[in-house]
Amino acid sequence: MSSRSRARAASAFAAVAALMAGAAMSSPAAADSEDPTYSVNVGQLGTWTNPDDTPAATYIDKDGSFHYQSAHALYAANDPRKWSFYTGTDFDSAKLDTKTSNFVNPADSRDRNDDTTWRCNNSPTGRESTFAPDTSHYSQKNYCDLMGVWIDPDTGDYYGLVHNEFTPSPFGDGLHYDAIDYAVSKDQGKTWDIKDHALTSAYSTKRGDTGAFPNDLYHYGNGDARLFVDTASGYFYVYYNSRAIPKGGVSGGWTDGSRGHVARAPMSAKMAPGSWQKWYDGAWSQPGIGGKESNMEPVDADNPNGYTPVEHDYDPANDGNVAEQVAAGELPAKSDLLTMNIAYNAYLGLYIGTPEAVVQDSSESQRFYVTDDLSTQKWKLIGDTGAYKSGSWYRWMLDSVNKTGSTVVGKNFRNYCSWQCSGGGSGEYYNTAIETDSPAAPVQSGATYTIANADGRALAQTGRGATTSLPAADGSDRGKWTFTSNGDGSYRIANADSGRLLGVDSTRNAGRAWSAKPTVSVAPKAGATVGQQWFVIPGHDASGAETGTFKLVNRYSGLVIGLSGKDGRTAETTPTRAWTAPGGTSVGDGRTAAEQTLTLTRTS
Repeated sequence: MSSRSRARAASAFAAVAALMAGAAMSSPAAADSEDPTYSVNVGQLGTWTNPDDTPAATYIDKDGSFHYQSAHALYAANDPRKWSFYTGTDFDSAKLDTKTSNFVNPADSRDRNDDTTWRCNNSPTGRESTFAPDTSHYSQKNYCDLMGVWIDPDTGDYYGLVHNEFTPSPFGDGLHYDAIDYAVSKDQGKTWDIKDHALTSAYSTKRGDTGAFPNDLYHYGNGDARLFVDTASGYFYVYYNSRAIPKGGVSGGWTDGSRGHVARAPMSAKMAPGSWQKWYDGAWSQPGIGGKESNMEPVDADNPNGYTPVEHDYDPANDGNVAEQVAAGELPAKSDLLTMNIAYNAYLGLYIGTPEAVVQDSSESQRFYVTDDLSTQKWKLIGDTGAYKSGSWYRWMLDSVNKTGSTVVGKNFRNYCSWQCSGGGSGEYYNTAIETDSPAAPVQSGATYTIANADGRALAQTGRGATTSLPAADGSDRGKWTFTSNGDGSYRIANADSGRLLGVDSTRNAGRAWSAKPTVSVAPKAGATVGQQWFVIPGHDASGAETGTFKLVNRYSGLVIGLSGKDGRTAETTPTRAWTAPGGTSVGDGRTAAEQTLTLTRTS
């Protein structure tokens, strides 16, 4: 079944229990006594009412407004095909943004968000597609979903990946090919231009191409993208799938023959086709368009590399059905890392990944994997949810404090599920905490530091509540900052002179708008607000090596501190970047990576 068929087949919403008794689930045994230990704790369950045929992708626009996006494109002639957009204070309050979701392109009334049929059929992939011989089931030649939004800090334009299911029934099998394109919106999601391909198959996607696929199986391409924007390195990472499909079709659901992959591109290239590199045979060595990819596997004693050896991976020249090729070592069984979504867990100091269940019938625990280095993709199993069972169709994570961020989360976070959740229901999340005996410590709690960018400019308090950047640290207490851990991966940052906390206003959208200025203020009696909490993210280069620098990410806005000598923006919070913006524009205006690349120097 396709991803959309699975969603349509999901059972109706079933009420979930209000509490999972906070049970701690045991982690795998540590390899030796010096390895960290972990346990996954499942807490209270909650519901939400907008499950769709993609995960909900969260983002905050340049005005500080919160949004998320989802999509579906069903197969029959009169079925709905929509790109939907929601907005509100946070995820709990977000409602359908009807103005954007129902927007019709004034230049062409066939192009609209609430019916993407024309858009998909006339996209780069759509123009290369063909209709099925029998259109009674697959009425269109291409179905496409927007899956993930990133906002360009240079222009404010929206960018997103587009999952395509096209050329249905290529071998009379009732399935389709997949490919991943990218799209751009210059009007905050109202209209979209699907620009070009991003990730495509290494093999043919022509109908009935027996020359490319002479034997029992064909390769369905690249699909089901999960976009991750890495603050530490300045790269996009995309986790996606491929499958080896029997020409006669698949019955009984997806099992073996499903492979998990990853590609990356520098954010500075803005998803351009030539910027993507696929992870293949242990290196970023293949182009996004037409390149080969390795099947990802968890690392363990038997597989220290984290991927299937090339000689045991898919090859169209191999004969035999899926089961026969798996038994012969010519095709991997269903990847344990299939359809994986990830986030950076600041408490652990690790990236965490949650793949789909091996058998998606709500009979399995959700597995959690971690890695400290996205450049090598070595994912290790650390535990699962034990008594909490879920088929976990379309997963994502959300920080439990801000309830807006899915890129960086603290110790406590929500795991969402759209379909086939616990008990077979839909629209559910469960509060999660992963305990460890070795939490991350990027700075020493209680210690005092200077905060300076790559140009040497130092953050300082000025006046009673404002901040600025000095040309260099001057040794005064106004330019020193004490970091205190909140115990969940976030920190309070107090000025050494005033004792007031660094932060932004967390009561209004303006506090998370681009270029919002950090201030210093007294912490409320109830404790630091979400705007007064910061994640300290160590920097990494393209090879995965730590650079010794940091980005300070505000928990309320997801923006990072930038320091500049320019009037009006000596200290500000801006979207993360690893390149220099063009000068003279109203948005990027020459902002540099160096402004955000911070060195924290311990003071006496």
